[in-house]
Amino acid sequence: MKRIALALMIGTALTLAACDDGSSTLTNGRTGSGSTGDPGSTVGGPDTTFDHSNDPGAAVPGADPNAPEPAQIRLVGSPEVTARLHSCGKLTNTSLGKILATRGMDGKGTGRPAGSQSGQQIFNASAAQLGAANYAGRVPEAPFASTSNMSKTFDIFAMASYDVVSANYTATSCPGVKVLGADGKFTKDGISCLMGKPATDEHVAIANDAITKNPTDGAKIAITALLAAAHTCQ
Repeated sequence: MKRIALALMIGTALTLAACDDGSSTLTNGRTGSGSTGDPGSTVGGPDTTFDHSNDPGAAVPGADPNAPEPAQIRLVGSPEVTARLHSCGKLTNTSLGKILATRGMDGKGTGRPAGSQSGQQIFNASAAQLGAANYAGRVPEAPFASTSNMSKTFDIFAMASYDVVSANYTATSCPGVKVLGADGKFTKDGISCLMGKPATDEHVAIANDAITKNPTDGAKIAITALLAAAHTCQ
């Protein structure tokens, strides 16, 4: 018992000594948590460590509040914009399937190259590449798009564009709407149907410019680009 009591007394003495805020050989005679003895200072001192403010809302010391926006922010966008873009998740397989079915891209169009698959056929055969859930293996659907997922989704949109430019095009979600008018140009209602949101005059102008530059495949290229831009993060 005496040995146990003695060990406890020694341990207590060591603990109290470690809590002493006095001089220490480990800090070369300095006191406190920082180089100046100020508990709020940085360990390395102002010459070796950036002494930043602990207030995340505070202004940067010495910064000019009227200084122009940094070039990097102008290039990639504000923190609010980049956070919104990079937080975008994967389009679920169910949603992608509904887009194809309700926007007239169910593989019933004509004009595809011989031996090629429709966008619907690619979708039906690409569950694994699209990150679908594996219920037998207890694996949920992927929350974010992989490279193969994005590539396969673009392939689906590219081949589905043949359905959109077909003369027999019809969309159950947009009854009576044609993406291409009688003049062969894009309609604003048709682009709105594909994107799922109101199209602008700029959308129509850029899409029609693709037709002007490539009368053969320009419409399909524009449709693929519109679908990819509207339904993915790219």
